[in-house]
Amino acid sequence: MKLGKLSLLASIFAFALSLQPMAAMATKVPGVTVTGQITASPSPTQIEIAHTLYQIQPNSPAASVARSFFLGQTVDAILSDPGSGGQPEVVALTAHVGQ
Repeated sequence: MKLGKLSLLASIFAFALSLQPMAAMATKVPGVTVTGQITASPSPTQIEIAHTLYQIQPNSPAASVARSFFLGQTVDAILSDPGSGGQPEVVALTAHVGQ
């Protein structure tokens, strides 16, 4: 009887460990990361990274920090998945660390 309970407990534990990568993927931010230098900032709702113009998503973390970066600074921009408009928008913007 106790051996049966132990094997059931071991199988539940193994199943829980197998779900761990799925839980990590659920918390991952969707979209693509673009790294490059800021080449222009034409308006508070747009930013140009490596000569490509991106819209900044309103009320996103990127909208609140976009003006703290300067021209020529290398940044990492996380883009949203393309929505109904078909164009991804910048949802997060951070200074690039590394080479």
